[in-house]
Formats: sequence, C-alpha cells, structure tokens
Amino acid sequence: MSKDKKQTHWAQIEETGAYWGMRLLVFIYRVFGRTAFRIALYPTVAYYFVTNRQARAASRDYLQHLQDFDPGLGINNTLATSFRHFFNFAEGVLDKIVVWMGSYDFDHVRFHGYDEFCKMLDNGAGAMIIGAHIGNMEVCRAIAEKRKTVRLNILIHTRNMEKYNKLLRNVDTTSAMQLIQVTELNPAMAISLHEKVQQGECIILVGDRIPINSPARIVEISFLGEKAAFTQGPYLLASLLKCPVYTFCSIRGDDGHYDIYLDPLEQQVNIPRKDPQRQVAIEKYARQYVDRLQAYCLKAPLQWFNFFPFWEKPDFDVLGHRGRAEQTDST
Repeated sequence: MSKDKKQTHWAQIEETGAYWGMRLLVFIYRVFGRTAFRIALYPTVAYYFVTNRQARAASRDYLQHLQDFDPGLGINNTLATSFRHFFNFAEGVLDKIVVWMGSYDFDHVRFHGYDEFCKMLDNGAGAMIIGAHIGNMEVCRAIAEKRKTVRLNILIHTRNMEKYNKLLRNVDTTSAMQLIQVTELNPAMAISLHEKVQQGECIILVGDRIPINSPARIVEISFLGEKAAFTQGPYLLASLLKCPVYTFCSIRGDDGHYDIYLDPLEQQVNIPRKDPQRQVAIEKYARQYVDRLQAYCLKAPLQWFNFFPFWEKPDFDVLGHRGRAEQTDST
C-alpha cells in the first residue's frame, strides 16, 4: 500500500443505507423476534457487502494485516472471511439494539477485572474508560446493571452517526447511560466532565478513531505490524480529569455470551505541558492502549469493526476544519 495515499476520513463515510437497513432490522426484531432477525441478516449483509466497496476493501486490508502479523491465527484474506467479518458486525448490531431496548440478559455477561474496578469506585471517585470498536461497546451497560449506583457517560461524536444514534435513543428504555455529544472539548465541557468524575461517575470514550479535524492531535503507533494514526484525545482528557484510567473490551463468545475485560491502564495520567516530554508521555500512554487493543484483536480477530482504510494517512484537508478541537465517537 502506498504510504502517500490519503485516507478517506471515517467521518466522511455515508451512513444512509446502513441506517435504513438497521431500521428494517429493528422492525423485524420487534415484530418477529431474534430468529427472524438472524434470517434477515443474510440478505442485508450480502447487499451491504456487495455494494460497499470501501468497507469491503478495508475489511480485507485488516485481514491481511492479521494474516501477516500472526499466521498462526489461521485468518486468511479471502472474500469468504471478509463476509464473516461483516456478518459478525451485523450480529453485533442486534445485540446493540437489544441492549438499548433494555431486553438484554446481562446474566450472559462474564466479567474480567470487575472486582478490582469496584474497589477503585469504592474510594468515591469515578474513572475514565477507553473502549474500542471491538465486540460490542453497548454491553458496557452491564457495568451499571451489575452495580446500580454506577452512572456511565458516553462521549460521542454524531457528525456521521447522527441518524444511528437517533435510532438508538428511540428504542432506549433505560437511563443507565447518558450520551454526551462532544463537538469540541472546551473548558466548560472539561469542567462538567471533571465534576461528574468527582461525583463517582464514569466517562467512556473510544481510542481507535482519530480526531475529525486536527492533525496535531494524532499519534502514530505500530498496530498489527504497521504504524497507524491514533487519537491523543483520551490521554489529554485524562490528564485534566486526574482520575484512574481503564480499558474496556467486550468480546462475543461462540455461545453468544459476552466477556467483558476491564483492565487498569494508569492510576493517573500525567502529561507535561512542554515538548519533548509532552510528546513522549502521550506516545507512552497511547502505546499502552494500542498494545491492549492489539491483544484484543488477536483474541477475537473478526470482531474489530473499523470499516475504513485504517492504515492510510488521514486527509484532514478535505474536511476543511483544521485546527479545531478534538472530537470522539462511540459506535
């Protein structure tokens, strides 16, 4: 792959077709149930797989990285494997919908590291949780279902996911999680989030999507054998919040149950104000996160869902918003 080729930024990807497909699937699930939903998945996924050339190419690029990085996984860069990748994503969509409808049985969730996480919460302060587009982020609601006093605040950017998040809000029947739309991380937002953490609440965001419009806020880290751009945002925000930082991953098992991994990343993130120490610190925290993400991907290789050219250089010029603040996305 040419290193000079510019990436179509994830925020530019059209969502309309996927949105209407999800609305249809929600209708099928509500009226006919899960079995009918799974049957309907095949033509829906097949249509999306055939028509979305960029997503298909991104899937195969990811599969090629897996194949080259760890041949022992047995993952091959084929159309059949790519279709399985798409189908896993679609099955995850059902679980997202079920979670947001309040119908998911959280007894099907197996926790790893939850007791240690609760001991930290017992001290009275909250935490930042950095997730990724692997497995099903919405299952993080299990954290609040298991411990009713926990409140989760999910930072989202809805520029390209506005319709999708509207759909989720329409089927949501609980208040265990609050979606916070972040268009820019200004002082007022930082103060609000700091207050939430001080009250024992948790802030959740993802670390595997780059900023919408600021090339200065990315860091390049080796991921599956090749450098890729990652956001600095979670670590910059964590340094302001002065709270413990955890990584979150939910992986769907063959039995349909989820394994949730809550692993400590740092007790407190400290980033110096001046370079070069500042850049060194950011890269250290980002590398810890990326190493964790890579381990999760090797554990569940067909459950990482970033269907855009992840390893290509991001083209910020086409967005026309250089120099503005960090933005994040949760889905």
